[in-house]
Amino acid sequence: MKTCFAIMPFGDGFEDIDRIIGDAATECGLEYIRGDRRQQPGSVVSQIVHDIRSAAVVVADISHANPNVFYELGIAHQLLGPERVVIITQPQDKPPYDVHEFRQLIYHHNEAGREKLRKELPQCLRAATETRAEREVWNVIRGRLSRTRLLVRDLKRLVESGEEGRLDDVVIRMVAGLGSLAISDHEPIDPAEGLEYKENLIAERDLVREALLHGASLKSVLNPPRRFTKAMLPERLRVRYERLIGLLEGKSDITDAGAAQKDLAAMARCEFALTSVPMPNLIIIGEMVAYEGMKRGGTRGFEMTHCETDKETLKDMIEQFDRLFDQSRTEMQRAGHPDSIVLSQLRDFYQEARRPTTAG
Repeated sequence: MKTCFAIMPFGDGFEDIDRIIGDAATECGLEYIRGDRRQQPGSVVSQIVHDIRSAAVVVADISHANPNVFYELGIAHQLLGPERVVIITQPQDKPPYDVHEFRQLIYHHNEAGREKLRKELPQCLRAATETRAEREVWNVIRGRLSRTRLLVRDLKRLVESGEEGRLDDVVIRMVAGLGSLAISDHEPIDPAEGLEYKENLIAERDLVREALLHGASLKSVLNPPRRFTKAMLPERLRVRYERLIGLLEGKSDITDAGAAQKDLAAMARCEFALTSVPMPNLIIIGEMVAYEGMKRGGTRGFEMTHCETDKETLKDMIEQFDRLFDQSRTEMQRAGHPDSIVLSQLRDFYQEARRPTTAG
């Protein structure tokens, strides 16, 4: 369910405003969330950032110029963009200068003013949630889980955006070690990130597959991890290698027959190329957004990811990717049919990655 996150002073004098915001959110089909009502242990700021990032719309009451409100308002403008933040305020003698350029819904804290707020706020929420300004003002994502959550969010938007459920004109472009489709139900849980990270990875895989089943296509440049300083291949990569090799052979590692059938049907919408040149990990979702993160060797990457939504920049990234893909395919064609080369070379790389390294 989409959410509405409230940024407001907490305490005496705002209980009725809190109820009005909550009622407006419910009227618009949104779950109403306030940061002070969260019960999870851990960093309060991290939880607030997560709730803001996940929200469809944020309502910020800047009455009384509360410092915490302005801190969270700045976060919301960076993560969601001003178009999805509804600012409300009581009249102020000296309105804050930094927010004067943004439209504000002004209300008086009396019966007539509260009634006006009840009437107008739902309209503002609907306008904010329906905005097409889906740009991210921020550029850097920190952490693997944060990156995967946002990727899942944008893939959901893609799947839901197709006219009559179709995405025939959409291309998902990917540069990765083994790629999203290689993510396996059977890989171990990352002890540093926990179960939520694995669940989001599987959601990423399933949403890419869902987009392909709705008509999108995938162009993927693979740069498989091959050698390690340790004597054995990490279990998570071993499982992913075997899953991707199996898919190329026409087999799925998913035990549910229906999901396995979807796996194989989605593979018909994929084109693969191999490159030996170290590349940043990249996924471009249609012409919506690109996520670019650095990864070294067999290490788990995305500790820092660049998020790009500027249309002109995305156009350049797509052109660069297509050149890389075509060059990689041309090199593969010299030895035979490209897809058969992908399978045979993946098998070779897998065996190479499993061999113990020689000291000295």
